[in-house]
Amino acid sequence: MIDRLRSDFPTNMARAAEYPSLSTLEHTAQDALDRLTAHARENPLTFGLCAVGIGFVLGWKLKPW
Repeated sequence: MIDRLRSDFPTNMARAAEYPSLSTLEHTAQDALDRLTAHARENPLTFGLCAVGIGFVLGWKLKPW
């Protein structure tokens, strides 16, 4: 496994080395997850508030009663 935080390789090259058998859909999903993780690390307050807001709206709309 490649340590992406310490390497100078781009994330897509490191991912290709880690998961050589991923399909196109899996590459797209992994790329979206990587970008979401990077955004959460750069802007933790904004990401946290958005997550709480989405959770509140989903909880309000999906309540069992």
